[in-house]
Amino acid sequence: MSAMAVQNALVQVALAGTPSTTAMTANVTRFTLDLVDVLFGRDPDTTTSALRRAKATWSPIAGFAVGCGIGAACEGAFAMRALVVPVSLALLALVIGPNESPAKLPKQ
Repeated sequence: MSAMAVQNALVQVALAGTPSTTAMTANVTRFTLDLVDVLFGRDPDTTTSALRRAKATWSPIAGFAVGCGIGAACEGAFAMRALVVPVSLALLALVIGPNESPAKLPKQ
């Protein structure tokens, strides 16, 4: 639970304006609705907005699908030993992470 909270906060604070990486169901739903608007929409303004959102959302969806496929293949081939790679990468990210202090959250 805490890992998802940290990832969600990171996207909202450090990567503002990018599609969410923690709610793929919402991304796929939004992408599908935008694609339908682009293909069958009648309002040019709505179509333009939908196209802009679809262009921003397709890459996280594709990356997620590729990652799922690679993860499934690795789990099938290596069983639980497949977890060595993502855990090692996470530890490496902690070691070489940014030396700057975290972004200050806006006061409420």
